[in-house]
Amino acid sequence: MAAQGAGRAAQASMHLLRTHARQSPCQQALGRVRFIAVRVTEGKTTEHAPAAGLGGGWDITMLHDGACPLCEREVNMLRRRDAGVGKIRFVDINEPGYRPEDNAGISYEQAMGNIHGILPEGRVVTGVEVFRRLYDAVGLGWVYAITRLPLVGRLADAVYAFWARVRLPLTGRDFQTVLQEKKTCKQT
Repeated sequence: MAAQGAGRAAQASMHLLRTHARQSPCQQALGRVRFIAVRVTEGKTTEHAPAAGLGGGWDITMLHDGACPLCEREVNMLRRRDAGVGKIRFVDINEPGYRPEDNAGISYEQAMGNIHGILPEGRVVTGVEVFRRLYDAVGLGWVYAITRLPLVGRLADAVYAFWARVRLPLTGRDFQTVLQEKKTCKQT
C-alpha cells in the first residue's frame, strides 16, 4: 500500500500547469498558450527561472524563438537535461518583456536571424558554437565535438546558416510579418 502511494506521489511530482494569467492582446492574437514544467516536492513548487542579468551562475544564456516549434523541441530537451543543474539561462525572445539591454544588446531582429548565446562575462557567441556550448553544459558535448575540426566546423556552420535562413518559412512564418507583429505588440 505504501509502495503504491509512493508510486503515485512520484508520478504526481511533475505537473504541467497551464498559465491562465492575463495575456496581452498580442499573445491572444498569436494564440500562444504557455506551459511551465514545475516539480512539486513536499508541497513546495520550484521553477527553472532565469536569473536577472548576466553572470547569474549560468555557463551560457540561450536566446531562443519560443514561437518556433522545431526550436522549442530542442529547448525543451535542453531544459530537461539542465533541470536542477542551472547551467543554462533560457530567454524566449518572443516574451513581451524581452529587453536587448539585458541580453548583451542583442535585438529581436538579430536574435531571430541567428541563434545567440551569451557567456557569463558578456561575450556573445553565435551559430554552431552556441550548440557546442549548450550541449557541453548538459553533458552531451560529444554530440558537437566533431564540429571543432576546422573542415567539419565550416560545414556545420554552413548547414546551420542555411537552416537559419529557411526555418521561418518552413514553420509557416514570414520574417517581415514576424517583425511587424513584434513591433505592433511593443506599441500596445
